Amino acid sequence: MAQAMEMSKKSIDEYTEKLRERYSRMTGRLARGKLLDEYTEVTSFERKYAIKVLGGTRRQITTKSQRGKKMKFPPAVGKVLEELWWAMDQPCGKRMRDMIPLWLDHFKGIHQSTREGVLKMSPATIDRWLAPQKVAGAKKRLPPRSESSIKALVEIRAESWDEDEPGWTEVDTVAHCGGDMSGSFVWTLTSVDIVSGWSEVRPVWNRGQYTTLQGIEAITVAQPFDLKGIDSDNGGEFLNHHLRHWTQENGIKQTRSRPYRKNDQAHVEQKNYTHVRQLLGYDRLGHQELIDPLTILLEKWSLFKNLYSVTMEQISKTREGSKEIRRHAKTNRTPAQRLLDGGKISLKQRAWIEEQLAATNPFEMKRAMEAGLREFWEMVAKLDREEAERRESDLAEEGPPPLRSGSPSSAREQSKNQVATVSP
Repeated sequence: MAQAMEMSKKSIDEYTEKLRERYSRMTGRLARGKLLDEYTEVTSFERKYAIKVLGGTRRQITTKSQRGKKMKFPPAVGKVLEELWWAMDQPCGKRMRDMIPLWLDHFKGIHQSTREGVLKMSPATIDRWLAPQKVAGAKKRLPPRSESSIKALVEIRAESWDEDEPGWTEVDTVAHCGGDMSGSFVWTLTSVDIVSGWSEVRPVWNRGQYTTLQGIEAITVAQPFDLKGIDSDNGGEFLNHHLRHWTQENGIKQTRSRPYRKNDQAHVEQKNYTHVRQLLGYDRLGHQELIDPLTILLEKWSLFKNLYSVTMEQISKTREGSKEIRRHAKTNRTPAQRLLDGGKISLKQRAWIEEQLAATNPFEMKRAMEAGLREFWEMVAKLDREEAERRESDLAEEGPPPLRSGSPSSAREQSKNQVATVSP
């Protein structure tokens, strides 16, 4: 019997042609079985596959074309899809499918057939086309301690949100410390409305009680609905007398989550990444001069997200054994669309949203924010260089520290005198 060996494809094909003729002439099961034993040992084919090869029933590949269904969309559609994906801040396929109609009207220089192809894409197709571009990341940060007296006054909200009108929000802060919590640096304050998903982000310096309250007041003015409730974690920037008095004076309900239960604030925890980390990353922002330009940048960023970035809406959640089944709405909407469709805002607030949609272009907004972001990081680099130069100058003026306070001889004499004074 032939010995097992490494054979080239050409050799296997020639050997197969010889044995296929012999195999077709054989009618006995025993004879065919012996021939199959020889063939599988030489070629290392699996036996069932070898029967198909010698019997001539194996599919023959006559061309080098890719198997499977032919590509439905031309490369031009994929190029436009990728440009849209980057401009939309890399949404998933389900969200992007509902964002495309909002953005395509502002996309200039696109052929009508390409436009129709992009609109026909399903969420799964979008994800397959963009699979090589996908990236992800996350990071954690623990909250500070707060006053126990305020904790006793603020009730805990542990149940799921069950509201049908805007104004009930979750708030949280994000540290831009670069991995070092020492010293002073910039924090960002995030607020998200539960019903509509309307989100606002503002910078605060050092997460003080008063500066945090100022950030919440600025967010309240920017939101196109009346603030009815604030739910936060147990951090000291939220559980303090400043914010407590302000909520009581304005008729706003204040609640807090359970300690160390981040899922109680799942809505705002998600926005901490999509609305903060994706824009500013994890670098340290340790200069108070950054607050004003960062405020302008985050105001534009928040409006851009609320007008032109859809969010997925969960409509039910059931438990089947150990699995939790979540179902989402088939059509995703932007926070602005949800507020307009909900009918829970005043005519003045509705008119403001419609005016913003008519006066803005998502591509122009994105370009303006990218230009502002470049200027912001140039300012950060400049301030970092100035601080480093100032530290080097201070160190040069001080000079190296002295190695000892006196000469060795005087130090020994002082030691003898000290011993002499304590002796009896």
